[in-house]
Amino acid sequence: MSRLNKLILTLLLISSSLAWAASPWREGRHYGQGEIVTYQGRTYKALQSHNAERGANWNPEAAASLWAPFEMKNPSFSWQEGKQYRQGQIVEYRGRSYRVRQAHKSERGANWNPEAAPSLWEPLDNIQLPR
Repeated sequence: MSRLNKLILTLLLISSSLAWAASPWREGRHYGQGEIVTYQGRTYKALQSHNAERGANWNPEAAASLWAPFEMKNPSFSWQEGKQYRQGQIVEYRGRSYRVRQAHKSERGANWNPEAAPSLWEPLDNIQLPR
């Protein structure tokens, strides 16, 4: 792999791990412009800085002036049996993307694929990976 390809891959991995480090949205918290959160299984980006006032119903789903759905396109890594996975890692399996819930080695013959082992894998249905 060339140095340029390694650099590009490293930058993509860093940017994807930053996006997937998004915390759940909570009332009563200040959000900065560009901050990424999750809410009801979807990922959103703050359009402007604001305080999520308690009782104001300024959640990402209800307040389109404050939040926009966030979709990150990045290279997919196909799930493989016998491979070590780290928490937060994203893989593709049968056309869907999944995030590792807990670090593990996908033991051969254990049937720990993303569809069969939901305790190990979180489906990310709102993310569309390029083909």
